Amino acid sequence: MKKELILMRHGKSDWSKRLSDFQRPIKKRGFKESTRIGKWLGEQTLVPDLIISSPAMRARETAETVAESMDYDPENIFWNDPVYMADVSELLDAIATTPEECQRLMLVGHNPGMEDLLFYLTEEVDVPEDGKVMPTATIALLETESAWNELEHASCTIRIIVRGRFL
Repeated sequence: MKKELILMRHGKSDWSKRLSDFQRPIKKRGFKESTRIGKWLGEQTLVPDLIISSPAMRARETAETVAESMDYDPENIFWNDPVYMADVSELLDAIATTPEECQRLMLVGHNPGMEDLLFYLTEEVDVPEDGKVMPTATIALLETESAWNELEHASCTIRIIVRGRFL
């Protein structure tokens, strides 16, 4: 049975305050684009069964905004510490914890990990003219027939990549 994996990079960060990387929030544009993504997912009936997110403030605010915009209860978001600044192996470990009955999983995190994971899981990624595959507030919707704990190189196909900026 096919499963869907939604990879999302957090919304645009606010660098105006002197905060640690972990505490940096998203700016107004980040909230706006995250809301657009959430509404779009809801309209496309692509609401995930589970959201796993980095607990860093910018990822947290993104995940909560997207969840609220598509009528997913933010209380059901799983905050996974290792997703913060994770590499491909750590992201795969986070995904592997997903119960098999989950058919659609959303993972909210950071670059370069999210983009590296996209390239790892799929055979071919079209790189846009601006060279940015996963800019802020972008989702990549992938399909796979693999179990969550058996994802490997090229085990997914891309259905669509959507940037919140263009919705």
